[in-house]
Amino acid sequence: MLILALDASTPVTTVALARENGHEVLAEVSVTARGASETLLPAIHAALYLAGEDLGTVEILLAGVGPGTFTGIRIAAATARALSAGTGIALSKNSTLDALAAPALSCSGDVLAVLDARRGQVFARRFSEAGPTTSIYCVRPEELSVEGGPLVVGDGALRYREDLSSLGHIPPEDSPLHRVTAVGHIISADLTSVNPEDLVPIYVREPDAEVRRDINPWSHP
Repeated sequence: MLILALDASTPVTTVALARENGHEVLAEVSVTARGASETLLPAIHAALYLAGEDLGTVEILLAGVGPGTFTGIRIAAATARALSAGTGIALSKNSTLDALAAPALSCSGDVLAVLDARRGQVFARRFSEAGPTTSIYCVRPEELSVEGGPLVVGDGALRYREDLSSLGHIPPEDSPLHRVTAVGHIISADLTSVNPEDLVPIYVREPDAEVRRDINPWSHP
């Protein structure tokens, strides 16, 4: 089964083409320059080219649905829906936190995945080898409280290292465990097919645009 996975929930747009469970990765492309609206489709084309495949051979389109940057999540979901509508490829979805935790779980059976949520907050979820052990939290980093000393990974762990270092071990800044990857999605997703209308973002909190409209007196009639 050939899977095309994509994620734009973080500042890094990532795409991968792999066989089921990620055991055979044919191509992986990650782009940090510019936004997902400019980089996602070229990254998809690049991954297909590097793998020597085309969309006609892809059986599942797997999209990361957050939490993360609201614009990036929407772009990834819309792109996956459009490609599916044009080709008939089955759609599937996965949490960005699950993808972040997946590689780290090969190093530790207890992982706390932490993404920078902006506004002085983080998205966080704890995992064991059996899967998530908590719901998804959106809190200030100093409000996170866990016991047992998990492996703490993600760009949120790096940004708020001073606040989170007492919770567990945070790998060095250059560790690949801090990056969300499309391969991580393939490893962690159950690959259940979903309808296009069910490919909805995991926001956890209100999108930034809604908050700004609420605090802007000129946004109301």
